[in-house]
Amino acid sequence: MVETREEIFNKISKSLAITKYDIENRQSINDYGLNIHSENFFRDILNFIYGYELVNSNKEKQNTPYIDLVDNKRRLFFQVTTTRTKEKIENTLQILNEYKDYEVKILYLLEKSKPNKETITELNSKYNMNLLDSLYDSSDLIRDINDLETTKLKDFYNKYFKNLENKYSEISILDLVIKHLVHNKKKCKRNYLNDDFGTIESNEKLQLNKINQKISSEINSGIDYRILVEKLEEDNTITDLKALIVDDKYKSILETKLLAKVKREKFLNKDVSELHILSKLHNLNYNEVISELYENINSEVEIDDFNSLNVTWIIISFFFEICDIGIKE
Repeated sequence: MVETREEIFNKISKSLAITKYDIENRQSINDYGLNIHSENFFRDILNFIYGYELVNSNKEKQNTPYIDLVDNKRRLFFQVTTTRTKEKIENTLQILNEYKDYEVKILYLLEKSKPNKETITELNSKYNMNLLDSLYDSSDLIRDINDLETTKLKDFYNKYFKNLENKYSEISILDLVIKHLVHNKKKCKRNYLNDDFGTIESNEKLQLNKINQKISSEINSGIDYRILVEKLEEDNTITDLKALIVDDKYKSILETKLLAKVKREKFLNKDVSELHILSKLHNLNYNEVISELYENINSEVEIDDFNSLNVTWIIISFFFEICDIGIKE
């Protein structure tokens, strides 16, 4: 089957996103092995996209702790990093004191640094540069990848991303996306394993919540992957996920919907199960609730599906089946 330009571009962007999530997760447990591999991977990507001739700095005379890649023909240095501090930027730019006719750029493997106005003004003046134009992350790469002409885009995908799709299993993709969602979120002290898992069948619950055919189909498909989610119990991942999805996002949507029907005092300080009682009493539209939850979750991930694995619906389906989402009686 001949893939369209849009399909190829989407595969590239999702592969970059899952790579970023992998780096993020490994860094959280002090595993920096993928960072080292990524330096070479992104060297090749930068060379392809921009026509650079970057090589590892340890192969050149300009081997410094804060420079990873160099293109002497274009008088260009690159630092590849996950560190977003002002100090990191300042240390990287110091090489310009010696190589005044070179340009320095920093590629962030996670989110790029957002220096304040004072830092920008200071460094722009000191090095006669535009600092913000020198800071890159995957969002900048994606923008420029999208500008590649179609034949070059296909070649780019075949060289660097076609094999990458098979690197991650379904369970690893789900694990990485979920851990990305809960990353830096406040830990929930409730023990997930003690929760009430509900007592009714999924189809019965779909009918009880008056879920339409389109959403029912997505939920039923997502439920098939419940076993993958359950495999994530060991390190409290599901507990943290529930704190974010059910106790934060879903609860907030219920409260907003209820506010259109009752005074805030009626649901103030109530937990999700109590909000379910009120939502049934006031006939909330759960198609709207679940659709809004889907969009809310999707806005925080760069991967809505990967190799036909729709992570957002899997998450919603999991909590719907165990009666954390939707009324059950």
